[in-house]
Amino acid sequence: MPRYIPDDVLDQIRLRADIVDVVQSYVPTLKKSGPASWKACCPFHHEKTPSFTVNQDRQYFKCFGCGKGGDVFNFVMELENLDFSSAAEQLARKYGIIIPETPRRGPGGSRRESLDGQPEYGSRERLCTLHEKLAEFYRDYLVGHPDGPVAAYFRTRGIPDDIAKKFCIGASPDSWDAAIQFARKEGFTDQELRDSGIASSKDENSTHIYDRFRNRLMFPIWNESGRVVGFSARSVEADPQGWKYVNTPDSRIFHKGRLLYALNFARTSIPKAGAVVLCEGQLDAIAMHRAGVTHAVAPQGTAFTADQAAILKRYTSTAVLATDNDNAGREAVFKDAAILLPLGFNVKVVRYPGAKDADETLSKFGADALAGAVRDAADFFEFALEHALSNVDPSTPAGRAAAANDVIYWMIQLENEVTREFYFDWLAKKLNVPLSSVEKVAERRLVDGARHAASAVRRQAGEVPPPKPRNTSLDNAVFELLVLMLDSEEYARKAGEDLPENALGGSVTGKAAEALILSAMNGEWKDAPSSILTSFEMEGADVSKLVEAIDLAAGRSAERAAIEAAWKDGTAAPPASCKAADPDLCVKFFRNTYNSSVRIILADHYQRERTKLLAQLKAIPQDAPERKALFDEIKELSSALLKLPARFKVVI
Repeated sequence: MPRYIPDDVLDQIRLRADIVDVVQSYVPTLKKSGPASWKACCPFHHEKTPSFTVNQDRQYFKCFGCGKGGDVFNFVMELENLDFSSAAEQLARKYGIIIPETPRRGPGGSRRESLDGQPEYGSRERLCTLHEKLAEFYRDYLVGHPDGPVAAYFRTRGIPDDIAKKFCIGASPDSWDAAIQFARKEGFTDQELRDSGIASSKDENSTHIYDRFRNRLMFPIWNESGRVVGFSARSVEADPQGWKYVNTPDSRIFHKGRLLYALNFARTSIPKAGAVVLCEGQLDAIAMHRAGVTHAVAPQGTAFTADQAAILKRYTSTAVLATDNDNAGREAVFKDAAILLPLGFNVKVVRYPGAKDADETLSKFGADALAGAVRDAADFFEFALEHALSNVDPSTPAGRAAAANDVIYWMIQLENEVTREFYFDWLAKKLNVPLSSVEKVAERRLVDGARHAASAVRRQAGEVPPPKPRNTSLDNAVFELLVLMLDSEEYARKAGEDLPENALGGSVTGKAAEALILSAMNGEWKDAPSSILTSFEMEGADVSKLVEAIDLAAGRSAERAAIEAAWKDGTAAPPASCKAADPDLCVKFFRNTYNSSVRIILADHYQRERTKLLAQLKAIPQDAPERKALFDEIKELSSALLKLPARFKVVI
């Protein structure tokens, strides 16, 4: 397929973009290991011993652990999840190389467009530019309207002007179209405003659009490269009618599960500090930076994710959790630890005596107190033990045993056996119990976990799940297909090929299935569930069935992973029906589910289309020339209906 970036420009990028310089900007731990070779732990998978190498002479990288390798373009593509053209654009911008504004041409010289109908060339760049111009627009509005409600609220936060300017904090006008009108004057189209999430509409097909963000304090969100890709908008009302925070929905450039607020500012400080401070929100992260704790970041309005942990692992192996000093904050500590500990992180927890969070600590006690709280962060296991003891009577053997059992659960999450043994000894001394007792409890918990996984293997090995009886309900068929597509990108792509537009109906599950198919076709399947759920929630739709589908799909994936892990780790023999051992037996049930669901959906679609055509046929005169065309369409639909059972077989 023809490239739309000229070869001479690509050669310029290769000459200027030294691969060591590029890799080090993402992997600060990359160290020289020879005259022209460099080495680090791989940024693409978790490992304890470095197997990721960079050859500066050949301008090539290779990981001997996961097998990934290539030139500087491949590295940026893999790490940033970009296509080739977008990776080239990013490198060109970094090294001051101008790419001529030539649209991409497809076969035969035709103009190539992206799936949304926009020219593929430069679409990501235009969306980034749109967000950067809007960040300035919101910033100017906050400064220029000091008597407005957002400015009045902002003053209560006590953020100095230099910090507000650095983080480009702004205000969205209390208007339905102020941002839209500004963007239009800057040359952006309504479709680009939709794609960016800046504009919304009540009906997806409606031509009427309005500003998503109104009368809110605006926080621009930068990606790792320092480009503005979205916004987080805080309500300034004491009792907001809607969400306290409204975020940009996932888009071509914004994936909230893979973004960390302030990482663009913190990325150079994290390796120097030897740790990252993980806050709950933007204001806490800003408070940390004000106190000189410039290695602080925050998840993007959602729960901390494994993808975000993998990004942080490139910078450090120590995570300091700075969550709120309340029940929800304590729960967040354990949720984050469940992700961080198995990845080899050393986890610490910040405590705020006399305050609820970082922002309040800074306001009440000053920058030194906040920096001191981070410096004095407790080891996670100390925190876990304190929490466990607060729920029991520690003066009794039963209470200490219960606390030990809770803490041991977290200790066995540690990947390093030596570290695990050290903490077993520490816990035994803390609770004044024999080390052998702690080790026995840990061994029992590990064995119980393996036994549970092995039991799941035996259940699957003992019986092939019988195919579900055919369900004639369209809603149930759409729901079953949605669960399957949430679990499998392959089936989502296949549904895109087999199902015509508007075949899935107008229910929440139907619209979600359509959106999931489109995401898979656009290569954005991985992050689609959260973005689809968020968009429906913002519209006020009943998302109970969608949440149920997401949970079912997640459970299905987790069960399969546990089954495969059990026999790979040697805790159970590989069963004949295990997917990794014999794919045909294991996928039969899923293939049957897909075929059965699609058959029902298509049958309903064809019947509805045929009914429409028959109504049209009755409404036109007998001698009308268009009758033959209608007859042919009806005949084709009838034939398609008859072929459905053979086309989508359900094999018992």
